[in-house]
Amino acid sequence: MEDVIKQIVDAEREAEARIERAKEEARKIIERAREEAKLIEKEIIESAERQARELVEKARLEGEEEAKKILEEGEREIEELKIRATNNFEKAISAAIAIVRGS
Repeated sequence: MEDVIKQIVDAEREAEARIERAKEEARKIIERAREEAKLIEKEIIESAERQARELVEKARLEGEEEAKKILEEGEREIEELKIRATNNFEKAISAAIAIVRGS
């Protein structure tokens, strides 16, 4: 009978030891999962930041290109206005000379 009780006690101790080992293994698995989740989160954030920087840079370059086109268009318009102003000034001078000669 003592032998049976000893076997039962030993079996209970072994079961408790296995439960403790399982709990410890579960804690390790959870810790590894948390570490991996943090790494994945960091990678996602870095990727998002990199994509955001790329989008900002692309938008900046597009904006600069558009601004360059607008400036070039504005410079062409200014040149046209200068030519018109010069032509109008020359017409005005010719008209003034004609009036002076005609009087």
